[in-house]
Amino acid sequence: MPSPLGHALAGITAGLAVAPSSPDRGSRLRSVLLFGAAGAAADLDLIAGAHSGPTHGIGAAIAAGLLVLALRAVWTRGSVAPEWRLAFAVSAAYASHSVLDWLGTDTSPPIGIMALWPFTDRYCESSLHVFSAISRRYWLMPEFLAGNLAAVARELVILLPPFALVWRWKERRSSQLAARRSPGS
Repeated sequence: MPSPLGHALAGITAGLAVAPSSPDRGSRLRSVLLFGAAGAAADLDLIAGAHSGPTHGIGAAIAAGLLVLALRAVWTRGSVAPEWRLAFAVSAAYASHSVLDWLGTDTSPPIGIMALWPFTDRYCESSLHVFSAISRRYWLMPEFLAGNLAAVARELVILLPPFALVWRWKERRSSQLAARRSPGS
C-alpha cells in the first residue's frame, strides 16, 4: 500500500482536476490542503485496527463529499449550489486513495481493499502491483528505512508528472480568471 505522501499527492491531483478554478491564491491553497487530507484520510482506520475495510470503499468517498457539502451548506447558511463541484472534488480526492491501494502491493491479510463497499464486502486487489508496500515494522530499522524510501521514490516518479500537469493547467486557468476579473482587461 502506498505512503501517506503518495496518497496526499494523488488526492491533490484528483481533487484539483475536477475542482472549480479560483483566481484567489488563498482559496487554492485551502483546496490543496483539503484534497491532500482527503486523499490520505482513508488510512485513519489504522487507529481502529480495521485497515482496508469500508473506509477504503466507494461509499466512504461519496460520504466524504456529502460531508463537505453539508459543512459548506452550514458555513454559507444554505447556499450549496456552487459547492457541488467542491464536494465532487473531495470525493475524487478521497477515492484516489482506493485506486492507489488497489494498485499497490498488500502484504497484510486480508489482501486487498473493500473498494466496492457498501455494495459488497469483498476484498479487491489488482494484479498490476504498481506501488510497493510501505512497511510499518519500524523496529527493523535498516530494512524499514531502505524499503520505505524506495517505495516513496517510486510513488513520486509515478505521481509527480500527473500532478505537475494538473497543477500547471489549474494555475493557467486561475490566471485567466484573474485577468477577466481585473479592471481594465
